[in-house]
Parts: sequence; structure tokens; C-alpha cells
Amino acid sequence: MNIQDMMQVRTEKQKAVQLIGFQGYNLEDQHKLFEQMKQNFNAITTKKSENQYLVILPGLFPLVAVEVNETNDVPEGMTTYIIPEDEYVIFRFEEKYIGDFWSSICTEENQAKYNIDLSKPRYEIFTSSLQPTGVTEWYFPTNT
Repeated sequence: MNIQDMMQVRTEKQKAVQLIGFQGYNLEDQHKLFEQMKQNFNAITTKKSENQYLVILPGLFPLVAVEVNETNDVPEGMTTYIIPEDEYVIFRFEEKYIGDFWSSICTEENQAKYNIDLSKPRYEIFTSSLQPTGVTEWYFPTNT
């Protein structure tokens, strides 16, 4: 099986997104960060929606956050981050292929094929229309 055959790929210009959430120190922290967000979700008074973001920052630091209207009122222990406006390649696939996706997408060949820039933040949005139906979308910025 080839992961390229199991996913849909599109490119879109995305506006900047203001976030408030919890940042970790390595990729393994993400589960702990989602639990922290669950426990502190209502403390974020300026959130735009219930959707959560998993952002992988340069250096592979995870951030679990929600989109907000403003970043003035940041609850204790949380941080702010702005996903920059950019052109993104969006990979959509069934969650059961997540291992195949990660083992193939970060190769030099696929970085060149899809024109993705792994030195910039990439992210996934957790929505009621994606993960509950077994679908994932990852947003990777392009080389500009």
C-alpha cells in the first residue's frame, strides 16, 4: 500500500490564527497537553470555537490550543501563539493510516514533491466533522 493512494491533497492560503494553550517539550507530551486542555478548557474566555489545534512548532515542540478572538486574557500556565498566514498543503486521510503518513511524508522526496517546509509550524485541527469520522487533516506550510 502507498500512502499517496490513501490521501487527498490540496493547497490553500490560510489566514493567521491566534491561539491560547499549553506547550510541551517533546512530541510525547501531546497526550498530557490534551488532558491539561480538557481540564482547563473553560478558563479560556475568548475562544472562537470548541475546536482544538495540535501545532508542531520548530524543534518538534507540541502545542495544544484553541483559536481565540484575542490573546489579552491568558490563563495561568498557558501560552499564546499565532499560526502565521501562509500557503499550506493540506493532507486528508483516514486516521488508520497515520503511521504510514508520518513515516513517508517527512522524507526529502515528499518534501520536494509537495513543496512543504518542515522548518515552519505545522498543525492538525480537531473538529466534530473530522476525527469522530476517522479522518485527519494535517496542514503543512509551503516553501515560499
